[in-house]
Amino acid sequence: MVIRSTSRTLADCHVLIVDDQASSRLVMSTLLEDVARCDSVASAEEAMEFCSRTLPDLILMDVFMPDMDGHEACRHLANNPKTQHIPVVFVTASVSDEEQEKCWNAGGVDFVQKPVNATTLINRVKSHLAHKLKTDLLEQLIYTDRLTGCFNRHYLEESLPDIVREADRTGTPLSIAIFDIDLFKQYNDKYGHIEGDTCLWKIAKALKSSLLRPMDRLIRVGGEEFLIILPGTHEEGAQTVCERILQTVSTERIVHVRSPSGFLTVSAGAATYHPNSADMIDETMLAADKCLYLAKENGRNSYAFVGPDGESRVGAG
Repeated sequence: MVIRSTSRTLADCHVLIVDDQASSRLVMSTLLEDVARCDSVASAEEAMEFCSRTLPDLILMDVFMPDMDGHEACRHLANNPKTQHIPVVFVTASVSDEEQEKCWNAGGVDFVQKPVNATTLINRVKSHLAHKLKTDLLEQLIYTDRLTGCFNRHYLEESLPDIVREADRTGTPLSIAIFDIDLFKQYNDKYGHIEGDTCLWKIAKALKSSLLRPMDRLIRVGGEEFLIILPGTHEEGAQTVCERILQTVSTERIVHVRSPSGFLTVSAGAATYHPNSADMIDETMLAADKCLYLAKENGRNSYAFVGPDGESRVGAG
């Protein structure tokens, strides 16, 4: 699930045109150039590749194409958690009841008849993009923590099963890093809850800027506790992320006179889920949480992670 910014307009939206005829791609791109940003590809396979790199807001999909037709392409997109929320409008020369039924059954949200009517195409695209913007806004309100701008626990509960299924499908490890702010109650007692909220915002902002990949998700799971989902990341990578978390917070130099160091610090724990293993993701989460408490027992301002051999290791930032 990808949450888009609430400040976007139609002009910021992105339309992907999929058609094996160059003339059709040119006509639709020209008609829509004042509505939204447009890219075009010549096959369903190219559309899949495009969407693996960049997620459009809307796809205009030709139905009859060689190798893979539009119906099959739409079903592939719908079965992929990363692309299942992209609306697909079919562009077809046939508007028979049978063809319309196929379009709806494949997961399309609408269809436009070929040759396209300029007014119809422009207004239908505008309508679907406006709906997409409203949907994105609603999702941001539902899945985003209002104080920090991070994802929230509801996002974690909704998205984690899909992320695990994708890890199982691709055979890649999935790491979880959990961290919280050391002695945060004492920070609030000393500086007040308003300053405490400001502190949480600063930490979240710093951590978001330090995430190196768009697929990594920073989630506030409650109070001063955060979690990072790291797809395609093994144990050594999880260790590196823990080190970066501690270093990033240390660089902020937030004064905390009731901390042994005189500055705000965090403790972190991490564990790795391996696809199709006997372990469940819940066990991985529990192992990461145990590592967090191990780091705290080690004196705080440190991290612990489960190594490839299953043993926990402790380190400092």
